[in-house]
Amino acid sequence: MYWQLDHRLITEFNNKRLIAVGEVINIPNQSSYGSHFEFSPETLQGYPGRLPRTVKLSWRNAPADLQPGQVWRLQLRLKQPHGFQNPGGFDYERWMFARGIDASGYVIKSELNSLLDTRTGLNPVRFKLQRHLVNSCPDCAHQGLMQALAIGYRGSIDDDIRRLLNQTGTAHLIAVSGLHIGIVAGVFYLAGLWFWNRLLYTAVIKRREFALLLGWFAGLAYSLLAGFELPAQRAMLMLSLVLLSLLLRVPFNLLHGVWLALLGVLLLSPLSVLSESFWLTFAALMVILLGSFLLQRERSRWKQMVLIQLLFSLLFIPLSIVIFGQIHSASMAANLLAVPLVSFVIVPLNFLLLLLFWLPQHWLEVLYGGLDRLIGLLINFLQMLQQNGLQAIDIAHADGWKIAVLLLMLLLLLIPRGLIAARLGVLALAPVLLLQLRPLPAMPLQLTVLDVGMGTAIVVQTAEHSLVYDFGPGNRNGYSLGEWVVMPFLRYQGLAAPDRIVISHADQDHAGGYYALQPLFKHMPVYTGTSSELSLKFPQLKLHDCHQSASWSWDGVQFEFLTAPFAPMASENNRSCVLKITHAAGSMLIAGDIERLQEEALLAQNKAALRVDYLIAPHHGSLSSSSAAFIEAVSAASVIFTSGYLNRWQFPKEAIVKRYTDFGSQLSQTDIAGAIQISCAQEGCELTHYRQQHPRIWY
Repeated sequence: MYWQLDHRLITEFNNKRLIAVGEVINIPNQSSYGSHFEFSPETLQGYPGRLPRTVKLSWRNAPADLQPGQVWRLQLRLKQPHGFQNPGGFDYERWMFARGIDASGYVIKSELNSLLDTRTGLNPVRFKLQRHLVNSCPDCAHQGLMQALAIGYRGSIDDDIRRLLNQTGTAHLIAVSGLHIGIVAGVFYLAGLWFWNRLLYTAVIKRREFALLLGWFAGLAYSLLAGFELPAQRAMLMLSLVLLSLLLRVPFNLLHGVWLALLGVLLLSPLSVLSESFWLTFAALMVILLGSFLLQRERSRWKQMVLIQLLFSLLFIPLSIVIFGQIHSASMAANLLAVPLVSFVIVPLNFLLLLLFWLPQHWLEVLYGGLDRLIGLLINFLQMLQQNGLQAIDIAHADGWKIAVLLLMLLLLLIPRGLIAARLGVLALAPVLLLQLRPLPAMPLQLTVLDVGMGTAIVVQTAEHSLVYDFGPGNRNGYSLGEWVVMPFLRYQGLAAPDRIVISHADQDHAGGYYALQPLFKHMPVYTGTSSELSLKFPQLKLHDCHQSASWSWDGVQFEFLTAPFAPMASENNRSCVLKITHAAGSMLIAGDIERLQEEALLAQNKAALRVDYLIAPHHGSLSSSSAAFIEAVSAASVIFTSGYLNRWQFPKEAIVKRYTDFGSQLSQTDIAGAIQISCAQEGCELTHYRQQHPRIWY
């Protein structure tokens, strides 16, 4: 791990302009923001340390013919790997660390940017096959799934399809898995037997050996075309062990094969233990081992398949809670159809069509159109399951010991008949899941400032109620910190929906994250300071003016919108909702994006009301806010800045930071601390930083 850290971008080069020469190493992903791709630097001008091995780049207005294998000279602005850190959220930094991504950044528009060379290799071949798929089926509705199953490229899958697969527990099907590789190898093994019987019966190589080798090479080719990621690596190790045992006439033990594959993966890619696919892959193998033991007397293949799928659905519940925070109620029914259809029909046909690239274009369009309709039937089936109530069940954060007890109960339930003690053990353990090992302390008030980069998203919880103040950045095109950060946090806390929503004003970094969540909360009233502007973005919302809203009380906690008269042409920032929260142990002020003009109006209206213990600083710490008079009136012991990592505005500004520190306030920033939580009980309030509570080797 320390060797990998040695390749990370040196801190002193964060946000610096660098001229790099290197190779595009993966298929670029196109979006409305430009091209996103991985780049392997070969030189970095003026860089003194070990070069980053892989850099994740975005390039606005990139050349249309950008593709893997190209060697470019580019002017870049890079930074160390950084991601949002929130309870219940996706750990992007861990994902980058596991993949060996040592920096991220973007290409700067420059006359220096130029194409130097084009190389051959595996990824250029995969890119050509992707173009072939696009051109062969221009009107296919499920082209993204075809690309995922053929070459392991998942960048073209529609967001709605991703959500559907995740909700129904079938997302594993879009990864080129061991089962898919095994099916392709098996098909070519049978083809090898047929081919040998007709053309090679006088050849030196024996019939069985020829078929085995053909199947192995087909599996290897499919693995390489799919990018040779962890599931493919594991599958090829297993396939190689099977091939050797059959060629050498040595009995093959599945358990030994799994352990050897595990050892091989750890030796080749030790950081794979940080990836979810590692645990899903080997957990699936252990379920197959358990199934082969329990079903050793069952002769019917169809019964075996159904029963093993039942085992998967049951035993993956604990793992699904840990990794996804959900139980997929549709998993059993969905996978009973999806697994055989995808593995035995769609994948072989998809691979076969790749081999038929030489056919005339109109023939390919007909064949791919048929495959597209077949995938469409599967999607319709999954949608039907969802529409009939088989939705994913969100699970709030569960203690590790409860997950272990649940897994033990399931294993006891599944062991062979006749062991009465095991069944009694299940009955004895069941009540344990309803208990706490120690009583949870009462938490009358908890305010969480989420890490959403250059934006704001805050969740306030009392004993029985909750409120969301802003949803972070987002837009209509699918980019949404509301969906990626706010909703996972609400699920983690066991909240299906907040009791009240506040969107302070209509700016993109406060309201944009709500686009993706509007269908979930469309019947809820929204409080805002900029009703006219927000109604243009969300015409269906029931809007309430926070400047004319009365105070209220939840569970002994007081809430009040502080307001003061403002000019008719006042900016959106100055019309932000300012929310004060008061508890016996401490008080908090969320100031939105108000600027000096509105600060002065609030001071004139009711200066005493501004005094609090905790302040979420106005306008992210810009120079237009946090006047000395405002800071003195608030007199906050702790001040929190919602800011983006190395943001281009350089918020919070040094002068503002100094102004608060001179007054004696303790400062925190979401880009440095991750999510910041203020928890108040009767004895007092405590402020905690998520990164500090969850340390990692890379920070």
